[in-house]
Order: sequence, then structure tokens, then C-alpha cells
Amino acid sequence: MSDATPAGTTAAKTGELATTLATWIFLLFQSGHTTSDDAVNAACADLTNPESSEDPDVLGQRLAVLVEAAVGEAATSAEATAWLEGLYGAEHIASFSGDTRDDRLQAARAYQFQSSLPWLAVVVDRFPDGTVGPHWVMVERITDTVTCADPYPWDDLDEEYEQDTIEFLVKWELAGLHSVRWQR
Repeated sequence: MSDATPAGTTAAKTGELATTLATWIFLLFQSGHTTSDDAVNAACADLTNPESSEDPDVLGQRLAVLVEAAVGEAATSAEATAWLEGLYGAEHIASFSGDTRDDRLQAARAYQFQSSLPWLAVVVDRFPDGTVGPHWVMVERITDTVTCADPYPWDDLDEEYEQDTIEFLVKWELAGLHSVRWQR
């Protein structure tokens, strides 16, 4: 996103690389997949601690700041993927491939059927300021619509949204078909 919202505000975070990656890392942590970074693991553990008296938004911001410091908000898709491979091992980070739209859609739906984890994609979209460009989304579900998850669930903003599957696929294609998914 061209005008990134700093972590720690109540403004929309859709499209922010660091917050989207932080949320995905947290969801992986909840599923039992820890990283090679002790500080990231500790921040995830703090978010799951029912005894914590800290505001979940503050804890989520702490994780997002760690991610942003490590990968940067302006990282390319390749840089973000390489960073994730360093955290989890290259054998656990994969992307969707396929020669045709139908092949990629079938692969994404098969992943969804086999895994309860969301996956990340870079799509081209129009931002509230009128600019058009690529940004990261976390894909939760694909049926006749695509549900993109809230990129930062610890604030009071619900940023989950749905769009037509073909519209999503075109936006993904326009952004270069970059995706990141968990691989066992």
C-alpha cells in the first residue's frame, strides 16, 4: 500500500505487509508452527496468554513492529518470501502454481480443503486515496466468492471482505501471481 498506516493506530491496515505477515505468523503459531526467531515466538505467545492484562491491540502491534523491523514495509514479494523461508525453513513455505487460471484455482481450493490455514496473495487494488497498486491479502476461503481475512484482528476494525472469485483471480494475476502458503 502506498501510504502505509503505522502500527499502533486505529486506522485501516488492509494491504500492510507487516501487519498481514504478523497475523499470518500468529495463526501459524496457534496451529503449532513456531519460527526460528525467539522474539517473534514470544510476541505470539503473549497474544495467546489468557493471563495477560495487556490490551491485545498493544500485543498485536508489538508483533507487527517486530515483523516490520525484520522484513520492512516496502519489501518485495521475493524478499518477504525469503524472510518467511528463513523463519520456518524453505520446505514449509510454498506458493500456488499452474499454467491456467483453473489450475491455480483448483490448487487453492485443494489447499483450503486440506488445511484450515489461510494463505497470502499479492493483488492489485484501488486504495481509498485513488491510487492503484499491489498489496498483500490473507485469503481465508474460496467458494463462489473469495473471503479476505482481517489483516489485523486485534483492533476494533473489521476489515474482512468478500469479492467475486474471478475478480480476485484477475487482481492476483495482475500483481504477478505471488502467493505464500504453509506446506507440511
